[in-house]
Amino acid sequence: MPVPSRILVPILALLTAACGSGGDARFDVLLIGDPAEALEDKVPLPAAAGLIREATGSGLVALDAQGRIQPDLAARWIVTDDGLSYIFRFESFDPDEKDPLTADDVRKALQARIRQFKNTGLGLDLRIIDGIYARTDEVVEIQLKSAMPEFLQLLARPELALRFEGRDTGALTLSADGPVLTLSRPAGPDGRVAASLDVRISSARDAVRRFQAGEAELLLDGGLDALPHVELGGLLRGTIRLDPITGIFGLSIAKNDGFLSRAANREAISLAIDRQALIAPFNIGGWTPRVRLVPVGMPGTAQPPGPWDGYTMEQRQAFAAQRVAGWAATKGPIPPITIALPPGSGGDILFRRLSADFSNVGLAAKRVGPDADAQLRLVEDVAWLDQPEWYLHRFDCAVINGVCSAEADKLVGESIGEPDMAKRAALLSEAERLLTAETTFISFGPPIRFSLVRGGVDGFAVNRWGFHPLSQLFATPN
Repeated sequence: MPVPSRILVPILALLTAACGSGGDARFDVLLIGDPAEALEDKVPLPAAAGLIREATGSGLVALDAQGRIQPDLAARWIVTDDGLSYIFRFESFDPDEKDPLTADDVRKALQARIRQFKNTGLGLDLRIIDGIYARTDEVVEIQLKSAMPEFLQLLARPELALRFEGRDTGALTLSADGPVLTLSRPAGPDGRVAASLDVRISSARDAVRRFQAGEAELLLDGGLDALPHVELGGLLRGTIRLDPITGIFGLSIAKNDGFLSRAANREAISLAIDRQALIAPFNIGGWTPRVRLVPVGMPGTAQPPGPWDGYTMEQRQAFAAQRVAGWAATKGPIPPITIALPPGSGGDILFRRLSADFSNVGLAAKRVGPDADAQLRLVEDVAWLDQPEWYLHRFDCAVINGVCSAEADKLVGESIGEPDMAKRAALLSEAERLLTAETTFISFGPPIRFSLVRGGVDGFAVNRWGFHPLSQLFATPN
């Protein structure tokens, strides 16, 4: 069976190292994450698991290194003029095989996969699909409830990379040698050479240490927990590569009891947080705070002013302190506000800054682990779509364990089948207004993602989605 074009070409200079599990071994790629979770099929997928699934599965379409849509299982596709139907044609299926893969196999696998995303943000994103049909052995049609310009981007999510046991779709194979994972492709009759890529998944601290010790050419999915470990003085210029992403980064209201039972008090906490000072210890240039749940425009676009933008930080904290004092005067002392944060240096820095801001308005803060019972919970997620629905779906009552709005969810649901784009936008805008009025989320700004790259690595590029397919490290650049 022919192999999809994304891995047909010879592997290049990245694969310079030998694999192994010894302490002095050299690895091509370091991923930040939990090694056990990376091999599980949790929904939604942790970042490292998403990279592994993308490499070892095949979606209808995929992303290239620059974050652009490219063929995968489907060799080509057309979109009807009304934007309601996507028709995919498969040319890599070999009918002479004993058990050839068919479009109906793809249809069934895709439907089964989508069913696994119930009560997740991705599951709500996929509600746009009205039906999936196998029109011939080589053609699948997906019909939508309303036009969605970024539908191919949605299909390229790593969670939708499909696996077909015993069938060759051109995906890479995975083997493990101790803590080292090896992605491989065999030699092919078309002259394709065999190639492999060694991957180690470890904590932020360990991954950065290994990279700076020269044990890898590439480190992926760096975030706030990895930044404190990067020794800037020991890295060449251009080694740190920031992705121009947007998304969700802030505190969700996990419990609306006590002081947090009133939206005005939840807003007081938002007022108290000095967002620039919160991020300053991480030395990220160009990061801009955002108080809105749904950003306006593309990443980097200046956001419209918020209701408190005309006030200084001191004035905002003074307003917040008045609300805290007013509550305490009638309800009594306010117990420390519990905040669920991930372990590690990044979480340490965030808590110190949040605790200081809380103290400035008369509140105490208590840090708990990410899985512990808490009133506030850190939420960080890179946006996969530039659409309001993506953000609103992440705060649906079926998805988030905390303060939400059933009325807002209803409006978002109504928008899915609304053909009039202006009416659809109005429904989504009203849903966002309801969530904002309830202060269901305290936004800090966009999340942060970076990679560490040693020299020139073919198949890697920064992109607006912050996703760097491992399969592209087996391909020549366009």
